[in-house]
Amino acid sequence: MQPAQLDNSPFDRLVDYVPLTRSASCRLLLLSGKGGVGKTTLACALARHLAQRQPERRLLLLSTDPAHSLGDVLGIPVADTPQPLPESAPHRLREWPNLQVRALQAEVLLQSFKQTYGPALELIAERGSWLGREDLLPLWDLDWPGVDELMAILEVNRLLAGQEVDTVILDTAPTGHTLRLLELPDFLDNLLAVFATFQAKHREVVQSLTGTYRPDEADAFLTRLQSELEGGKARLTDPESTSAWLVLIPEPLSVAETRRFCQQLQSRRVPVGGLLVNQVLLGTLAAAGEKAEATPSRPSPLYLARQQEQWRWLKTLQEELPGYPIWVCPYQLEEPIGPTALDKLVQQLRPLPEVLPQLAGIPAPGELSPSPQRDEVLGIASGQSQALGLPDFLAQGIRLVLVGGKGGVGKTTVAGALAWNLAQRHPDQRLLLVSIDPAHSLGDLFQTKLGQEPLPLLPNLLGQEIEAAAVLERFRQDYLEEVAAILAGEGTAGVEIQYDPQAWRQLLQMPPPGLDEVMALLTVLEQEASGQFNLVVVDTAPTGHLLRFLQMPQALEGWVSLALKLWLKYRDVVGRPEWAQRLRDLLAQVRQLQRRLRDPQFVSFVPVFNPEQAVLAETERLLAELDALGIPHPYAVLNRVWLEDSTPLGEALRRRHQALLAQLPRRFSQQAILIIPFVHPPSLENIGSYLFAPQEP
Repeated sequence: MQPAQLDNSPFDRLVDYVPLTRSASCRLLLLSGKGGVGKTTLACALARHLAQRQPERRLLLLSTDPAHSLGDVLGIPVADTPQPLPESAPHRLREWPNLQVRALQAEVLLQSFKQTYGPALELIAERGSWLGREDLLPLWDLDWPGVDELMAILEVNRLLAGQEVDTVILDTAPTGHTLRLLELPDFLDNLLAVFATFQAKHREVVQSLTGTYRPDEADAFLTRLQSELEGGKARLTDPESTSAWLVLIPEPLSVAETRRFCQQLQSRRVPVGGLLVNQVLLGTLAAAGEKAEATPSRPSPLYLARQQEQWRWLKTLQEELPGYPIWVCPYQLEEPIGPTALDKLVQQLRPLPEVLPQLAGIPAPGELSPSPQRDEVLGIASGQSQALGLPDFLAQGIRLVLVGGKGGVGKTTVAGALAWNLAQRHPDQRLLLVSIDPAHSLGDLFQTKLGQEPLPLLPNLLGQEIEAAAVLERFRQDYLEEVAAILAGEGTAGVEIQYDPQAWRQLLQMPPPGLDEVMALLTVLEQEASGQFNLVVVDTAPTGHLLRFLQMPQALEGWVSLALKLWLKYRDVVGRPEWAQRLRDLLAQVRQLQRRLRDPQFVSFVPVFNPEQAVLAETERLLAELDALGIPHPYAVLNRVWLEDSTPLGEALRRRHQALLAQLPRRFSQQAILIIPFVHPPSLENIGSYLFAPQEP
């Protein structure tokens, strides 16, 4: 369907692609994609624009990312309580009282969920197992994987099933964890089916003993949740109710991830409204909201080379995803932070067919200037504690290096270059480079199909992308099958007839999304402990779910400790001493990893960030969490600093980045900062040359 042609801004044409403006029934607008591509910025800009165009509709801008950046982009504190637009723009508040903003906090929602539904859930679980309520109550106090996504999907369903808002504009977590969110309805269907089995068994017993049955709070809970989930699933696959817009940047890793994301959304029947390609170099770089010139004045070879590469990727998108509307947002010289910049940003959006001819006419870049020398890089941040390079982790005896940060800052490239460089320096050592991000990009980086089994990237460097399903199957066989049997009383005299082991097995056949963090932890733990590798380098998930991963040892210790406690209490009844010994061995491994994650002789965390205000703010929060966890992080990598200043464009970008560099001594006083300039192409060799100090001849 073609959009209506309006006399307003080009962005109004984009809005007309979204069912929100064509149907009063549209309830959910998702903006998702690879981390760091500008999802939050565009979600904020879109929400403000829609609020202005549709003053009669009640809109909620909602983030489900545990490391959300709504406050950084809007310039206001954002909490779990919905609030209107900032008081700093009172005229906007009077114009748009219909838009509120909120960031979900899973812990707060979980506490509310426990208070509301806890008694009913405890009752159902007790009816499904021979264990007593006092045995099962401690489960509430444990940390569970996927709690962010679970609380998010339940809250979004609640909001849209009621009358609080007309439309939710969802700023999601990065791709892998958005897919986890979208998998939850199927998991919850399975969970409710198991609970219904327990309840049906209870109903049979009561009727056989009393001749009658009166529904109780457990029945009411199941009926209510089933109704909400059915409505939510129907809404999620209805193109008149839901539209997902995928945000990306014209770079190979982002384009590859978006291709896969489109396919995965199609397989789940989630309507895709179109693509928003951000940070496109259109003519002269514009300050936020200012119109870019059609032809750059004195463009630099580096700038033109980047433009030509982006043009190739935009053409690829047009050819490979022809069924989707594609819109382009230009790169902003000033970060679009705050209401004024966001409102101006939307005026610059253009449909791809209008942009490609402009980019097709750019001149050839000619010969690129040599990459900045190390001395130049070391001299650009006066007063900053800079590192000549990362240490030689193998020479130091470090066994585990974790590379992390906000999505889109170059974590995968830095992790790959780090491992690649060290492997070449130490041909007699064996290294493993492993990705624990559910939306892997390591294979894209090395142009190699990677999976659960490590594959050689160099003779002494292996690459691995953890497949949660494969690791989960082994975990199920080693531990969970026994858990299901024990809970059901299978093999325990006198209880097999009353309880249903098949129901518990059914529950474990579809584990909760989020268990991949546990699987990633177990795989990394196993690889490090195997003795096969001198160094394991981990390419982590973006910040919010990276922190969940780092908290997994403590969570897993809690689960295993509870299981062992119950086994000790009932060991004469349940037996299974071999299973208990496996649990003890696992607990010992987890506790050892907890100690080692705080040992600077064993592990080093390398945060990666870009010279952008929102990225700096998230990185500061990450470092505070690392301090609280006691994980060593003496170095940090500042990636993509623009140093070229031979043209007005380069000079303007350099000034912007220098202003941010001046903040580093105050904001990152405990880290030695390693700076990587904006280089083209960003190859492993190119990036690696800045990561480590040159070797002595």
